[in-house]
Amino acid sequence: MMIVREILALLAFVIGTAFGLVGMVGLFRFKDPYSRLHAGSLCGTTAVFSYLIALLLLSPSVASTLRMIILIVFFLISAPTGSSIVARFIWESEDAERQRSSMNREDKSL
Repeated sequence: MMIVREILALLAFVIGTAFGLVGMVGLFRFKDPYSRLHAGSLCGTTAVFSYLIALLLLSPSVASTLRMIILIVFFLISAPTGSSIVARFIWESEDAERQRSSMNREDKSL
């Protein structure tokens, strides 16, 4: 049973690393801040969530399992909230009109 848990944890670590790398590429690849924010927050959330699931699978006791579950719930609430706050700040920033006009143009380089 422990071997199965270790294999699943390894798989979750690999998935988390892959999502982290894809998110990092998205931060450099996309032009406008909203696409960058989306790539970074979505892939970052998925990567950290995968790592937490892997740690949950490897937790040795019930107490540490409960702590990991509390961390997962907190992270699932706080990560999207932080991304929404950053998006609102970008929207209300002084050069928001320039960013919105760049979003309206169709960018073929993406």
